[in-house]
Amino acid sequence: MIPLSAPHDFYDTLPERVRSAIDAASRYQDLSKGSMVTRQGEPSDQIHQIVSGEVKVSSTGRDGRETVIALIRSGGWVSLSEIFSGLPGNADVTALTPVRIRSVSRSALLGLMRLHPEIAEELLRVLSQRFSILYHFSVDRSVLSLKERIVKTLYMQAFSHGAQRGDVMIGLSQEELGKHLATSRQALNRVLKELEREGLIEAAYGGIRLLSLEAIRAQYADLVDVDQPVAVYRD
Repeated sequence: MIPLSAPHDFYDTLPERVRSAIDAASRYQDLSKGSMVTRQGEPSDQIHQIVSGEVKVSSTGRDGRETVIALIRSGGWVSLSEIFSGLPGNADVTALTPVRIRSVSRSALLGLMRLHPEIAEELLRVLSQRFSILYHFSVDRSVLSLKERIVKTLYMQAFSHGAQRGDVMIGLSQEELGKHLATSRQALNRVLKELEREGLIEAAYGGIRLLSLEAIRAQYADLVDVDQPVAVYRD
């Protein structure tokens, strides 16, 4: 796995004077759990940063089934591509916890980019890294079995939060994991029970416990010991 320390954040790497200019153009808002930050299909004239809390990025198909595309924690930004493409939002962004967001309008952002070219450079980095992550995600959905995708997803969740050995608790409900993998609850449960019999995981209150990252690497090295970018968050 290749750790990417800021695939959703172009702000922290900017010089202080540029961050101060962005701060001056920002407005802040507190949202309760379950609130929508952006809606699929609606135009957007702002970018938003998750200052605190966590959101999910998800898309709902014509059949009404929700697929979770990404989970973004504090520091990450959303609506970056829409602000430049002019296209409607391709996903819902929903608060999984109470969140505080900051918003910057498109006109203010473009004005800041003309004054501070460093912003454009960092935005290009973030958008390129996001494309790479989504590319690998789409390839995995095409070529891996459900069991392989579950193992890889759980391991990547641990990797994202800095865990490299021992047992790790993944605070992701089976419902949310199923949405992320675009699979039914029944199919997910069947595979999770198989992994429990292999001694790799344990269903726990509030999530799934990986009993040994070392054992997962030993048994599924072809899945997890790969040159694939993974977002890494600072807890």
